[in-house]
Amino acid sequence: MSLPAKTNYEYYPMPQLQAEIISIGDELTSGQRLDTNSQWISQQLGAIGVRVMYHSTVADDLEANIDVFRQAIDRADLVVSTGGLGPTADDLTRQSLASAIGVELYEDADALAYIQQLFSSRGREMPPKNVVQAQFPVGSQVVHNPEGTAPGIDLAVKLHEHECRVFCLPGVPAEMKQMWDGTVEPAIVSMNPDTKSLIQHFVIKTFGMGESDMERTLPDLIRRGRKPTVGITASYATITLRITTEGDSPEECEQQATETINTIKSCLGDLIYAYHECEIQDVVSSMLETRGESVAVLESGTQGLVSHHFHNTGNAGTVVGPCRLETNLVSLGDAEQHDLTTAAAEFHASHNSDYSIVVGDILTGGPNEVDSLEVVIATNQGTEQHSFRFTGHSDIRVPKAAKQAINCLRLHLLKET
Repeated sequence: MSLPAKTNYEYYPMPQLQAEIISIGDELTSGQRLDTNSQWISQQLGAIGVRVMYHSTVADDLEANIDVFRQAIDRADLVVSTGGLGPTADDLTRQSLASAIGVELYEDADALAYIQQLFSSRGREMPPKNVVQAQFPVGSQVVHNPEGTAPGIDLAVKLHEHECRVFCLPGVPAEMKQMWDGTVEPAIVSMNPDTKSLIQHFVIKTFGMGESDMERTLPDLIRRGRKPTVGITASYATITLRITTEGDSPEECEQQATETINTIKSCLGDLIYAYHECEIQDVVSSMLETRGESVAVLESGTQGLVSHHFHNTGNAGTVVGPCRLETNLVSLGDAEQHDLTTAAAEFHASHNSDYSIVVGDILTGGPNEVDSLEVVIATNQGTEQHSFRFTGHSDIRVPKAAKQAINCLRLHLLKET
């Protein structure tokens, strides 16, 4: 059996390291700003085989910062912090890190000259307070910042007989990512150059089964300690299975994954819609584009989300416009006056499309019943009606229903082929 053509394939020298990420700033602890830096760094570390064990977020408070750094250094092999490297009084990362390990700050002449030159190139004189950005804990190295005035810190620490490498980066995402790519990631990879282990991820995307039901369907695959590991995550009713293999070669990793992938395919069948990171509408839109076909959309209960998804796939030409939102499209509670199948057939006949997706209103259930939603797939050969329980948390009901409508067309296309 050959592996799926589209897998999430990344392998790097894999240091056996455990990491902690520290995000610093009142704007984060107060909830004024979302911490996207930690998410991005976690993804980069995972891709090079470093397991992130902790995320810490700390306010602009000196003692709190010292405590967080001490704790992180004591329990992790690698610490990456973002934020707190500016020139103002609430930028405490340098002082906090130095205090945490009991050393003084020193002024780096080359870093200071670069900051002065950066201001000069922008036609400005460097404010005196920016001198602090050239200060570093004794024993550390400067991480060059090509675009900003906040250089980073690279410090090897030994605390309580435990060795740890600390990288401090600015909180500005563009600067942080550039410094990561140019300096930090290569330094982490080189920390264990003799290891031969590789890591490879395989992604399987599914729709149509809940997370708990899937765990019951794949009980042995999800258990802790299994090799290769299979992780399961849910996002707006999409279930992602991530198979992680470790070996001395790409071929060995692929061989490890083959049996697990085969088992998942045999258990889940058409619930699987892709073997790479994507959304279900991307797959359906690509199927239509490949076939040279189009779809028209008329929806009520999904509030225009089906049309929105198709128009944002990059293959908007597969969608016949205008894709309309008509509230109160059909009153499902009055079947004598309104028939969703008839409405779908009429809509399809009025549009020059190969397929039509028509989503009705939400049908409110009785005291002991659940709400439901009707979806009709219309073609030149006829109509196909589906009914779904409109369940789940209120935040995901409409997105889930929109995916269900799109999935109806995906399954219809699979039957045709």
